[in-house]
Amino acid sequence: MAIETIGKYQLHLIAYELPESGRWEPFLTIHKFDDDIKDFKCIVEKHRVSEQKFDTYDEAIDHARKAGNTLIETGIL
Repeated sequence: MAIETIGKYQLHLIAYELPESGRWEPFLTIHKFDDDIKDFKCIVEKHRVSEQKFDTYDEAIDHARKAGNTLIETGIL
Protein backbone atom coordinates (compact mmCIF):
# COMPACT_ATOMS: atom_id res chain seq x y z
CA MET A 1 0.00 0.00 0.00
CA ALA A 2 1.13 3.53 -0.75
CA ILE A 3 -0.29 6.77 0.65
CA GLU A 4 -0.01 10.00 -1.29
CA THR A 5 -1.27 13.41 -0.22
CA ILE A 6 -2.66 15.84 -2.78
CA GLY A 7 -3.87 19.05 -1.20
CA LYS A 8 -6.55 18.09 1.34
CA TYR A 9 -6.82 14.54 -0.03
CA GLN A 10 -4.98 11.36 0.88
CA LEU A 11 -4.97 8.57 -1.68
CA HIS A 12 -4.50 5.10 -0.23
CA LEU A 13 -3.30 3.06 -3.19
CA ILE A 14 -3.74 -0.67 -2.73
CA ALA A 15 -2.99 -3.67 -4.94
CA TYR A 16 -3.87 -7.27 -4.17
CA GLU A 17 -2.21 -10.22 -5.83
CA LEU A 18 -4.69 -12.74 -7.16
CA PRO A 19 -3.54 -16.22 -6.10
CA GLU A 20 -4.93 -18.04 -9.13
CA SER A 21 -3.13 -15.88 -11.70
CA GLY A 22 -0.40 -13.96 -9.90
CA ARG A 23 -1.78 -10.78 -11.44
CA TRP A 24 -2.61 -7.65 -9.45
CA GLU A 25 -5.94 -5.91 -8.84
CA PRO A 26 -5.95 -2.15 -7.98
CA PHE A 27 -8.05 -0.53 -5.26
CA LEU A 28 -8.33 3.01 -3.95
CA THR A 29 -9.43 4.58 -0.68
CA ILE A 30 -9.66 8.36 -0.38
CA HIS A 31 -9.55 10.43 2.78
CA LYS A 32 -10.15 14.20 2.93
CA PHE A 33 -8.88 16.55 5.60
CA ASP A 34 -11.75 17.91 7.67
CA ASP A 35 -10.95 21.35 9.09
CA ASP A 36 -13.56 20.98 11.85
CA ILE A 37 -12.09 17.83 13.36
CA LYS A 38 -8.50 18.59 12.26
CA ASP A 39 -8.05 15.09 10.86
CA PHE A 40 -8.64 13.06 7.74
CA LYS A 41 -11.89 11.20 7.27
CA CYS A 42 -12.72 8.57 4.70
CA ILE A 43 -14.85 9.77 1.78
CA VAL A 44 -14.34 6.78 -0.54
CA GLU A 45 -14.13 3.33 1.04
CA LYS A 46 -11.88 0.74 -0.58
CA HIS A 47 -13.05 0.74 -4.17
CA ARG A 48 -11.86 -1.45 -7.03
CA VAL A 49 -10.78 0.96 -9.76
CA SER A 50 -10.52 -1.43 -12.70
CA GLU A 51 -11.81 -4.71 -13.99
CA GLN A 52 -8.42 -5.09 -15.66
CA LYS A 53 -5.77 -7.09 -13.82
CA PHE A 54 -2.12 -6.03 -14.02
CA ASP A 55 1.08 -8.00 -14.38
CA THR A 56 2.93 -6.13 -11.64
CA TYR A 57 2.22 -4.47 -8.32
CA ASP A 58 3.64 -1.18 -9.62
CA GLU A 59 1.31 -1.17 -12.64
CA ALA A 60 -1.71 -1.74 -10.40
CA ILE A 61 -0.64 1.02 -7.98
CA ASP A 62 -0.08 3.40 -10.90
CA HIS A 63 -3.57 2.68 -12.19
CA ALA A 64 -5.07 3.36 -8.75
CA ARG A 65 -3.09 6.62 -8.59
CA LYS A 66 -4.44 7.75 -11.97
CA ALA A 67 -8.00 6.92 -10.92
CA GLY A 68 -7.63 8.91 -7.70
CA ASN A 69 -6.12 11.90 -9.47
CA THR A 70 -8.94 11.86 -12.01
CA LEU A 71 -11.54 11.96 -9.24
CA ILE A 72 -9.80 14.90 -7.61
CA GLU A 73 -9.15 16.82 -10.85
CA THR A 74 -12.70 16.47 -12.12
CA GLY A 75 -14.13 17.72 -8.83
CA ILE A 76 -16.29 14.63 -8.34
CA LEU A 77 -15.34 14.47 -4.64
